[in-house]
Amino acid sequence: MTDLEYISSAGLRVLLKVQKYMNKKGDFKLTHVSEVIEEIFEITGFNDILTIE
Repeated sequence: MTDLEYISSAGLRVLLKVQKYMNKKGDFKLTHVSEVIEEIFEITGFNDILTIE
């Protein structure tokens, strides 16, 4: 996720679906999240849902 500078609402929905699926199967962590994307996660509340390292 290092070079990601933009994520659409569709991308956020995909991450949410993956997180829900992985809650049943194992761990899901996002690593090397850029500051821009981390700010989007904070604004949308996704930082409370996703594991970000």
